[in-house]
Amino acid sequence: MNFELIMKKLYALIPLIFSLFLAYSAYGQDRPERKFTGKVIDGVANVPMIGANVLVKTVTDSLLTGTVTGANGAFEIARPDIPSVKVEITFIGYKTITIIHQIRQAVALGDLILLEDTKVLGEVLIEGQIPVGEQRGDTTSFNANAFKTQTNAQAEDLIRKMPGITIQNGQVQAQGEQVQRFLVDGREFFGNDPSIALRNLPADAIDRVEILDQRSDQSRLTGFDDGNYTKTINIILRSDRKNGSFGRWYSGYGTDDRYAAGGSLNFFKGDKRISVLGLFNNINQQNFSSQDLAGITANTGGGGGQRGPGGGGPGGGGPGGGGRFGGGGNNNFFVGNSGGIVSTNAIGLNYSDKWGQKVNFSGSYFFNNTTNSLRQITNRETVVNENLRQIYQENLINTVDNNNHRANARIEADLNEKNSIIITPNISFQTNRTFGDRDALTTTNAGDSLSALRSIADAETKAFNISNNITYRYKFDKGGRTLSTDIFTAWNKRDQFSTLLAASQDYRRNLVDTADQETNSLNNGFNYRMNATWTEPLGEKSIGTFGYQIANNKTRADQKTRVLNQENLYALDTALSNEFDNKFITQRLRSGYAYNNQGWNVNLNLDYQNARLDNEAFFPNPGVFQRSFNNILPSANVNFRNRETGFSWRMRYRTDTNEPSVAELQNVVNNQNPLNLRVGNPSLGQSFNHNIFINISKVNPEKSRTLFTFANYSSTKNFIGNSTFLAVRDTLINGEILLRPGGQISSPVNLEGNFRASVFMTYGAPIKMIKSQFNTNSRIGFNRIPGIINGESNLNDNLTLSQGITLSSNISQNVDFSISTTGSYNIVNSSLQQNLNNNFYQQESNIRLYFSSQNGKYFMGNNVAHSLYTGLSEGFNQNFFLWNIEGGIRFAKNNKAELKAVIFDLLNQNNSITRTISDVAVTDVFTNVLTRYGMVTFTYILGNFKQPEAAPQQPWQMGRPGGGGRTW
Repeated sequence: MNFELIMKKLYALIPLIFSLFLAYSAYGQDRPERKFTGKVIDGVANVPMIGANVLVKTVTDSLLTGTVTGANGAFEIARPDIPSVKVEITFIGYKTITIIHQIRQAVALGDLILLEDTKVLGEVLIEGQIPVGEQRGDTTSFNANAFKTQTNAQAEDLIRKMPGITIQNGQVQAQGEQVQRFLVDGREFFGNDPSIALRNLPADAIDRVEILDQRSDQSRLTGFDDGNYTKTINIILRSDRKNGSFGRWYSGYGTDDRYAAGGSLNFFKGDKRISVLGLFNNINQQNFSSQDLAGITANTGGGGGQRGPGGGGPGGGGPGGGGRFGGGGNNNFFVGNSGGIVSTNAIGLNYSDKWGQKVNFSGSYFFNNTTNSLRQITNRETVVNENLRQIYQENLINTVDNNNHRANARIEADLNEKNSIIITPNISFQTNRTFGDRDALTTTNAGDSLSALRSIADAETKAFNISNNITYRYKFDKGGRTLSTDIFTAWNKRDQFSTLLAASQDYRRNLVDTADQETNSLNNGFNYRMNATWTEPLGEKSIGTFGYQIANNKTRADQKTRVLNQENLYALDTALSNEFDNKFITQRLRSGYAYNNQGWNVNLNLDYQNARLDNEAFFPNPGVFQRSFNNILPSANVNFRNRETGFSWRMRYRTDTNEPSVAELQNVVNNQNPLNLRVGNPSLGQSFNHNIFINISKVNPEKSRTLFTFANYSSTKNFIGNSTFLAVRDTLINGEILLRPGGQISSPVNLEGNFRASVFMTYGAPIKMIKSQFNTNSRIGFNRIPGIINGESNLNDNLTLSQGITLSSNISQNVDFSISTTGSYNIVNSSLQQNLNNNFYQQESNIRLYFSSQNGKYFMGNNVAHSLYTGLSEGFNQNFFLWNIEGGIRFAKNNKAELKAVIFDLLNQNNSITRTISDVAVTDVFTNVLTRYGMVTFTYILGNFKQPEAAPQQPWQMGRPGGGGRTW
């Protein structure tokens, strides 16, 4: 049967099915929703307690919903429609109240009196040590008051002090995993962009910081764990900062015409929140992340870039390109540390509110313009065979001008007791202009020159992405029985015009080839994913699930390249042109089982997936290629938690598949770098991944000690790697492309042997004698990347041994210091040349000192970072200091005004070096960065707060397994 006809029928049925559910649910709309009500009282002072946590759980301790008490200590929270629930009222330093509630009992709980926990309070009073935090299910909650920061510090300064959290080059890692989502009071803040939240929220406005593995929307709707997690940080604001306005504005000017201006302003009134921000500078400050540049990736003339297997080694960066004093620069432009000198103009608006009692809304708009002037020196050593290596050296001057508009929204609605829906539309529009000037040379390992290249490339790109996700859940009268649907659609378009002028020289024959070409490239994509899930209770402690999913990722690529011929006309070059359609259709049957009892949570899933890859080429050689894949996809999640000891254990096992991209399938040569060609592979198949993750953690709030241990192993069958051919003589590729000696061409292929493993441990404890926090972290990682070079298989192995320690003060806001160092030793082996030594070592150390007078009016600070790199290519080893100093005065009421002078890179030594390990090559890159400048900056802190109003139900304020934000 015609598949498109089936899909049209399915689309036609969706509105009908949705309407039937709404009609069916209308019978229950008049049925009143039962809600717990009560008031929490301080048992000592006999006054209402603001901000006490009210949790509603299953009797087996799985969190269902939560809220906090309002200004009069009152709360109101929905009572889930299941036979028995557990209600817990908690507050740090007080004993927990636990109530087992049966469905027929009254929901008015009256006055609930919290008594002091003398064991915890005794330690606080005698030794002055505030508990660092606690473990709540899968959520680690840190108490912000336990970490002292300097006056006018930002959220980033506070969070980097917390155990298990590292921030480097704008990338945030928590408990060994990269944080992909940031929330503020459980709500999205500028579309989950971590940089915006970290650098536009004041530290003194934060009450708690929660780290959790947030489950998918559909998982949280149904209550069934589907194994889809996102590492998330949820910032909980203080109750006295939820009503009023606050922010900061600054402006500065310095030597070499350096400037920086911007700020943020937040208007909060209960559930209604409006935030405005601006950023204008030429000192590499970028308070936004790579999502604002995704989809552009304009052709910079790099040409032969290979598929990134995640290989690299941690050899990245150095302190790099400047930025805000005291915190290092945010170089999160494209991916990681881009270096270069970046000018930024950005504005943003965020709005969130609760409309009535049923609808939560959040939305944001963001615009940024960046101009990056980049200079890079590259040295790449490629293993050809057991005796031969080729050295590629390159000097690149690059200018990138990028404009991005981004808007997103999230609408959550409880239509009634039975029906809930979440809608998340997103849209982005981007333009990009790139200019690249490249000078390259290829030699043998003996130093003999093979070929040289000089090229100038220019590209203009326009792109947009539009997507939307709708998640709907219907809850039946029988507790635990639900039906949910999830529909995702996305449309994207990328239009690029590029030019290339290149001259390459063959030293062996003393021949020169030239190229003058224009390329029009158009890529369109449309994809959808629809699934339906049924959950059914199988007793009081277990639940089963059944589901079906269908998805289609459809892309069309059309590239036409015209080359200047002898008649001085641009003629179509069929070897560099292609028109291609790709469809990747998957259908999946899903089944699962969940069990909860006495601290144990077990989820088992077994899926069957059928995938069909349909490729059709229209030009230059018409043809059809089809492949079908059938897979069994098991997954498991096991969690155990002991509330009394603070010990938790978690294991996740997951399997999934990855389909090749259209660029990897498109059989067209990319010659933007004539010495490094790249061509797709239409016969490429999907890869199959296994991943197992184990986490053991223990949090002792009484002694403020934390221990997190993580182990991860992943392997990939049919790994999409690279087959590379290095020419030692003139070679004709595909009967049309001439590859001179020293040139190379690579294409993606399916390979076996890829796997990676790592063990990470972090431990934190206070040193009370000096009022400081000590943290240590250790990591062992191994990564094996397979590849093919001139027909021979190669395995590149990278073993990383890393150890770091940090000592950070908790003395006061007037005295703050931190001392840290992290060393990493990398052992790199190639199976083709086992005697080749590419081992390298890197050490990053930092000493930060801050002091202010007792009244906070006068202050000074020093930040000295030391970077050491050994074992890199000749001329790339580094040993340098980045020393920043500042000093100033605060004045006006409550020291809200600040005037300070800053010298960045006092010794003028700042540098940026990266090393990347790929399948057959080791690459070292030196990038220009911002160096010494001085600047005088004026800053004014805004703040006007009111007594918080009663908030009967604010479920977004509670962290929980799967994240705050909903009450279902």
